[in-house]
Amino acid sequence: MKLTAAILFVLLFAFEKPNTISVLTYNVNYSFINKKVVTILDTINADVVCLQETNAKWEEILRGGLQDKYPYIEFKHRGSSGGLAILSKYPILKINYLRNKPGWFPAAEITIKKGQDTIQLLNVHLKPGLTKKGRIGWNAYFKAEDVHVEELTQFMDSLKPNLPTIILGDFNENDNGKAMQWLQNEMSFQDALPHFDKRSKTWRWIILRGRYDHLVFNKQLSCTTAKVYKLGKSDHFPVFGVFEIKK
Repeated sequence: MKLTAAILFVLLFAFEKPNTISVLTYNVNYSFINKKVVTILDTINADVVCLQETNAKWEEILRGGLQDKYPYIEFKHRGSSGGLAILSKYPILKINYLRNKPGWFPAAEITIKKGQDTIQLLNVHLKPGLTKKGRIGWNAYFKAEDVHVEELTQFMDSLKPNLPTIILGDFNENDNGKAMQWLQNEMSFQDALPHFDKRSKTWRWIILRGRYDHLVFNKQLSCTTAKVYKLGKSDHFPVFGVFEIKK
């Protein structure tokens, strides 16, 4: 009897369905405020939504339209374009807003509890390639990726390395940027989107295009799908991914 019970326990554990979590990153743009974003986020239906460039008006619209779907909502306002937000279906255990000494915008270290699993997210908005006055400048543009590595180095000091971790947001650099390469080569993270879509752009401005929005994850996770939703009025598109938490 004991042997049978032991075998059943092993089989149940072996065939247990892995826990998954779906996440979305979206730079909504502080000046392109519109109520259609509520419909977009409601339709995509991610478990956790991380936003950049939010403000008080965005908070009013998103709380009013999505508080039934997302019972856990937090906003952090900062200037015109430094705001961050998280909307979650699952309890938020902790949010730690991290100062950004080398860059412009803070990051949010977020801990989510889904069932028996604890997941760690880092919502970032890395420095754009602009001067301190917000103008286009060659020196600022070409040095931006070096600043991105400094920003992430500082932020990651606050993360717990033993937790399943997703770093997501507006990186202001493409797939082969220095910060993206540093995360993959030095920190052993993986970039989710290229596994499923190598070409779709996540940012557009007049005739310019780029893949500036990313989902990167550590070894405690695997990604089962990732995609770009070409929706909304922002200069960025929403980027979505589904992740399995490894046992």
